Formats: sequence, C-alpha cells, structure tokens
Amino acid sequence: MILFVSRYPDSTGEKDGMMQRVAAVDKFFAACDRVYLGIRFFGNLRRSVEAVSDRATVHKVNFFLHFPAILRMALQAGGIYIHSIHNGFRALPLYLFRNVVSDLHGVFPEELRFYGKRAGSLLYGLIERITVRRSRALVVVTEVMADHLRAKYGNFPARIYTVPIFDDSPVGGTDRSAPGSLAAIYSGGSQKWQNIDLMMDAVARARYHGPLVILTPDVPYFERKAAEYGLAGRAKVLSVPKSAVYEHYRRAAVGFVLRDDSIVNRAACPTKLVEYLACGVIPVVLQPEIGDFARRGYAWIGLEQFVSGDLPSCEALEAMRSANYRLLREMRDAAGVMMERMVAEFASTGESHDVAS
Repeated sequence: MILFVSRYPDSTGEKDGMMQRVAAVDKFFAACDRVYLGIRFFGNLRRSVEAVSDRATVHKVNFFLHFPAILRMALQAGGIYIHSIHNGFRALPLYLFRNVVSDLHGVFPEELRFYGKRAGSLLYGLIERITVRRSRALVVVTEVMADHLRAKYGNFPARIYTVPIFDDSPVGGTDRSAPGSLAAIYSGGSQKWQNIDLMMDAVARARYHGPLVILTPDVPYFERKAAEYGLAGRAKVLSVPKSAVYEHYRRAAVGFVLRDDSIVNRAACPTKLVEYLACGVIPVVLQPEIGDFARRGYAWIGLEQFVSGDLPSCEALEAMRSANYRLLREMRDAAGVMMERMVAEFASTGESHDVAS
C-alpha cells in the first residue's frame, strides 16, 4: 500500500492546478493499493473513511485527534508520497520514515515572499528544508526548479525526478482553416502574478480587434475588469468544465501567459501553458523564461509585438505550432519515462517499514 498525503483527485478539483498534478501522478500508481490521507489541524474532527475504487481509499483525519491512526497508516505503508509542502507541514512526523517521496509542486517559500508574507515564507522555508533533507526522493516540475534546490541547499541525499505537469489531452491536430476571427484567449485566475491589468491594457491598446475569451473561475472579477478597460463588448468571460476548455483553445490563435522574470515563474510549469501548446495556441508572453520551455526553444510572441499588430503570417504561425507540438511531445514522453522510473524505484523499496533512528 502507498500512502498519499493529499486530497483525493476527484472531479471537484478538475480546475485546480494542484489537484490536476495529483490526478496525473495517481494514474502512474493505478496498479497499486492507495490510501489518500487528508490531514487538517482544525477540521475533520470526526474521522471518515471512504472507498473510492477497488484500490483507493480516502481517510480524512484531524492531526491532533487522530495522530495514532496517522502513524499506524504510515507504519503499514510500503511508501509515503507527500504532495506539496502544504501537506508536508501537516505530516511532519512522517519524515521520520525512510521511504518518503515529496512532490514539491513549486517554490512556495519564494511565492509567499513575493506576496510580502515574510512570516509564512520563513515557516515554509523551514518545512521545505526538512522536506529536502529527509525525503528519499523529490519530484519537481522543471529542471530550473531542480537547479534552484541544488543551489539553495547544496548536497542532499534525495534523488530528484523532474516530471512536468501533463494531462492526457492529444497534442496537435487542430484545424484553424475555418472562416471567422480567431480569438485571443486567457485561461486562469486573478492572482497577482497573472498580471491581469497588464493584459487588459494590452488588449485595449492592441491593433488586434478580434474577440477575447477569458476562461476563469472568477467571472465577476473579469467582467469588472473588462468593463474598466472598455472591453465589455469584446470580452467573453466564461467558467466552463475541463471537458469544454479545449474546444475554446482550438478556436484561439494566441493565449496570454504574462509572467514576470522571477524564480517563482522560472521554476513553474503552468498548466495553461502546457494546454496552450498542446492545442496550437501561441503564447503571448511578457518575457519567455517560464519553466523549462525557454531552454527547449518554444515558440512565443512578445506582448509588445501583439500590441503593435506585427504578428507572424498564417504560415509562420503554423510553423510555430508545429515546433511547439514536437517540443511538447518530447517533454511529455520524457516525463512519462521519469515517472515510471520513480514509481518502480519507489515500489522496490516499499517493503521497509522501519522508523529512522
């Protein structure tokens, strides 16, 4: 049995980037018996257990009230997989066990510092240090993130597996020859790092006059922003299920990913950027250093180029799409191989239930 410290990836989290990551990892462990452990400090006052499949069970527990049960499950597990340092904080005692894999998801201490949350950054910096030092293996989303951890912590015993965030959607095969204006698209939330005001201002100033489609869980916010920038008549703001997102992507020419040059963005692997590339949407970027995509030579358009209207020809755009398809297929194949290797090595040491001295 593998113990996962995380929410179970059911359909309620299909729009959440973290839960998309959990779901992608879960597929590689589908042949294993799995227990998902949701730990809360203040919630889950009554322990609940639910079998969600023949091989997966979900336990919701309170850290203080159900601590003996948490340790018992850890002792029974062949291995422990902790998703993110959020859950690592709730599961700190489990780092006494030998066979722990930690999936860091991102550089959370630096993200908190970006928001000015110094105390939180210091706290999660400590949790991250424990995670890095006590894990048997670390799973990261980019090589940039792996390099960041090596520079930050020096030599540490954990093996690093680089596994970008991918889903099972097909890559390529999009026909944009149909008549009608192709849309510019934005998919995501209203967080500070998304540079929403910058995007809205650019669309308002641009010589491009096609439709703007915004796919977001925060519809009222974006409707207010569209009105503020005089785009209410052009912007179509929607909240759609995951199954409908790709249909909108396939009717779009370009998509906004306006990230500043920071370690938070250089180490990230934005789900929407992967989705854009898979569907032939050319990213419009503030700067191209996002995850490992720049290292691998992805095709992109600069924000000011978009504003000026000096866009590539239809033939050039199609060549850019084809290049991005090839890059994404290579990255997806490499990620699958890396994940299969991690699962095999993780399972091979799963017989040990000893507590580290």
